[in-house]
Amino acid sequence: MSAPSGVLVAEQPHYLPWLDFYEQVARADTLLVLDNVQWLRRGWQRRARVALPPGTPLPPPSEPAFQWLTIPLEGAHRDTRISELAVDTSQPWTRKHLTTLTTLYGRRPYFRSQVLPRLEGFYEEAAKERGPGSLLRTLLSSMALFHEPLGLKPRVVLASTLDRSHPDKTGRLASYCTQLGMDTYYSAVGSLYLRPGPFRDAGVRLLWQKFRYPSYDQGRKGERFVVGLSIVDVLSNVPVEEVRGWLEPNPWGPFAK
Repeated sequence: MSAPSGVLVAEQPHYLPWLDFYEQVARADTLLVLDNVQWLRRGWQRRARVALPPGTPLPPPSEPAFQWLTIPLEGAHRDTRISELAVDTSQPWTRKHLTTLTTLYGRRPYFRSQVLPRLEGFYEEAAKERGPGSLLRTLLSSMALFHEPLGLKPRVVLASTLDRSHPDKTGRLASYCTQLGMDTYYSAVGSLYLRPGPFRDAGVRLLWQKFRYPSYDQGRKGERFVVGLSIVDVLSNVPVEEVRGWLEPNPWGPFAK
C-alpha cells in the first residue's frame, strides 16, 4: 500500500463562491464537499455576495458594502441536511439572478466575454432542477463553473460517501484525510474550532490558509475596495490569466515541515 500523499480541502457547498475558496481549491488534490451537515439559514451555502447597484455609494465601513443573491428553498427546516434540500421552483430565481448579475456587471470589461456565457448555461440547467437534492446539485455546479478557465482540476468527493462515525468535528476531518489517502489538510482561516492534536495523531499535517487578497478595479472610482465578493465580481473585472496567476500555489514554506 502506498503512503498517504496529497492535500485535502473540505468545504460546505457554496453558491458562486469567493476568491479565497478558489485559492484553497488550487492547492487541493481532493476537494471534499461537506454535504452531510445541517444547513445554515444565514450562512453562505445558498447565498452569494455581489456588488451594490452601480451608482449606489458605499455605506460606512461598519456596514455591509455588498448585497446577497439567495437561492429560495422549499420546505427547509433547521435540522435538514444540505444534501436533502430542494430549490423552490415556484420562484423564477434563475432568471432574476441572471438579470441582476447582468445589470450589476454588464458594463465591466470582462463580464460578457469571461462570465456571461458560463452563467447563461448554468442558470439554464439550474432552472430544470427539482426535488430533494436539487440545491446541492445546483451548488456543486456553481462551484465548478469557473474551474476550467481557472485551470483547476480537483477530485471532488462528497462527505456523505465516507464514514463519519467519529464524534468530534476535528477528528472527523482527520479521519476523512485518512480515508482518502491524504497526508495534508489545508484549512480556511475561519475554521477556528480545529485542534492540531487529532491531525497529528493521524499523521496528517494541518496547514492554515494565508492568502493575501489582491485588490482590483471594481468600477468605483475613489471608493474603498470591497473584499470577499463572488468570483463573478473578480472575473468581471480582471483578465482570467491574471486571476490564474493569483491562484498559483506558492511554496508552503518552512512552517509546513
